[in-house]
Amino acid sequence: MADDKRTQQVSLGCGTLILIALIVLIFSGHGTGDVEREVHRLRSEVGELKKAIEAQTIEIKSLQQKLDKQQGAAKDK
Repeated sequence: MADDKRTQQVSLGCGTLILIALIVLIFSGHGTGDVEREVHRLRSEVGELKKAIEAQTIEIKSLQQKLDKQQGAAKDK
């Protein structure tokens, strides 16, 4: 009985193999353009966020300098 199980073979027709290949192609390559566009969009947004952070950092430093000057002037009085 064990020998019967070892000798059993599965044969797929050419049409079945083509169908499997088409299914794999459709699902593996589908949406890569969408993913690339989304990654590009996200990179653009990250760049914009970096610029905004830099601008805020500059503003914070400016405000800190003004505050330090005001505190220094208040101490001198």
